[in-house]
Amino acid sequence: MNHFKRSALAGVINLALLGIPDAYADTEALERRIRELENRLERLDKAAALAEKPVAAQPEVEKLTRKVNTLERKLEVQDETTAGALQKLPVFEAGSDGFKISSSDKKHQVRVRGAVQADGRFYIDDNGFTGTDKFELKQGRIWLEGYFFKDIYFKIMPDFAAGGNILPDAYLDYAYHPAVSLLVGKFKPAISLERLQGDSDGTFLERAFPTYLASNRDVGIQLHGAFAKPGYKAETVAGPIDAKNTFIYQIGVSNGSGDDGSPNNNSPDTDDNKEVNGRLFAHPFQHTGYSWLEGLGLGVAGSVGNPNKQALKPQATPLGRSTYLDYTKLNAGFAAPTSDGSAYRIYPQAYWYSGPFGAIGEYVVSSQHLVSGRTDVQQKNTAWQILASYVVTGEDNSFSGVKPIRNFDPLKGNWGALQLAARYSELDVDDATFQIVDPNQSASKAKAWTVGANWFLNSNAIIRADYENVSFNGGAARGRDLANEQIFATRFQLAF
Repeated sequence: MNHFKRSALAGVINLALLGIPDAYADTEALERRIRELENRLERLDKAAALAEKPVAAQPEVEKLTRKVNTLERKLEVQDETTAGALQKLPVFEAGSDGFKISSSDKKHQVRVRGAVQADGRFYIDDNGFTGTDKFELKQGRIWLEGYFFKDIYFKIMPDFAAGGNILPDAYLDYAYHPAVSLLVGKFKPAISLERLQGDSDGTFLERAFPTYLASNRDVGIQLHGAFAKPGYKAETVAGPIDAKNTFIYQIGVSNGSGDDGSPNNNSPDTDDNKEVNGRLFAHPFQHTGYSWLEGLGLGVAGSVGNPNKQALKPQATPLGRSTYLDYTKLNAGFAAPTSDGSAYRIYPQAYWYSGPFGAIGEYVVSSQHLVSGRTDVQQKNTAWQILASYVVTGEDNSFSGVKPIRNFDPLKGNWGALQLAARYSELDVDDATFQIVDPNQSASKAKAWTVGANWFLNSNAIIRADYENVSFNGGAARGRDLANEQIFATRFQLAF
C-alpha cells in the first residue's frame, strides 16, 4: 500500500468518523496506526506458519522420552505387584472369642480356642458314699475350628484332662446352604437338649439325669439344616448345635455308643448295626414381635438301634458322679448284662428364655434289651428335669450363656453378672433290671434337687458354686434306701 493510498484511506476514515472540513489534519497519525496494525498482522502470519510446520525432534529428547516411558511402566508393574501381594496377606484378629487368622478375601479362616475348668468337690456327711473331697481339673482344652472356601467347616478339639478320651470332637461340616449341611466325624448326637448345650455354657457344673440316658459323643454322619420364617433369611450354623433359627432338623447315622457313652480314640466298632437318631426343634414365636416369647423353643428327638452285646455304662449322680446303678453288681448266678437287640429313645424337650429369665425342661424314655446268659429283659428307664434360672443383675439369659453388661472391675464399681438357678431331676430304673442286677447294691430311683450361683466376671471367665442333694429308692442292704448324697462343688472356668 503506497503513500497515496494510505493518505486517501486516512482521509476517508477521518471524514467518515469525524465529519469535519479539515480532513487531512490527522492523516499522518492514522497512517502510523495503520502501519503498526500491518506489522502486527505480519508477525501473526509468520507465527501461524511456523506452528503448522513439523519440528524435527532432537535425539536427546527422544532418548529422554523413552526413559520416562520405561520408568512409568516399571512403576505401574510394581504397583500391580504390591497390590496383589497385599491382597494375599492374612488378617490376624484377637479378642474375647479367640484368635483368628483369615484370608484377605474372607474365604478361609482358622480360629484358636480354649477352655479350662478347675473344680473343687466336697461331700457332706459321707453316708455310704466313697466320694473323696478333692480338687480336680475337669477340662483342659485347646482346639482349632474354622472353615475353608466359606462352606467347609471343621473342628478338632483335644481335651488333656479327660483321661483316655482325649479327643471329644473332631468333625467336618459341609455347610453349603442353611437348609442342607452334611456333618461327618465325631460329635454330639442330636438327642438330649442339655447335652447339645455348649460344654462351657451350662447353668450347673454337671448336667441332669436325662442327659445320661443319651450318648455323650459318637462317630457318624448327620444331615442337618434350618429354615427361617417367611420374609427372613436362615443363618448358616455349622456343627451339631443350632439355637438360632426358626426351624431346625437333624438326622444322623452313627455307630451307637450307648447310654452316656463316648467312643475312645480310634476304638473300633464291634458290629455292623448302626443307630439312627433325629431331632426336630423350632422357635415358633421368632420374629413375631412378642419379645417375651421369642426365646421359646420346642422340640422332640429320638434314636433307634439294634446293638450287639454292647457294654453298659453305670449310672451316676449328676454333681457327685457317685454310682447308684452298677451293672456289675449282680444277683447270684448272673453274668454282667449287655445291651443286645432293639433299643430306642424318645426325648421331648423345651427351653424358654425371656430377658433375665431362663428355663429348660426335658423328659426321656429309654428302652433297651438286656441279656445275661440265657436271661433277657426289656429295660425301659425314664428320666426328667426342670431347670429355672434368673440373672439378678439384669443381663439377658440364653442357651449359650450370659454376657455381663459391665465386666468385673471393683475399683470402678463394676461386679460383672450374677445368675441364680435351681433344678429338680429324677431317673427311674425299670424294675425288670433287678432280675439281673442286685437291688441291694443299686438303687431303683434317684431324685436330685440342685441350687447354684454363677458369677460372670466377663464373657469368658465364670465362678460357679452348686449344692446338690440326691435321695434314692433302694440300693442298700436288706432293701433299705441309700443314704442321701450331699455335695458342694465349685468351679473357676475360662473359655474363649
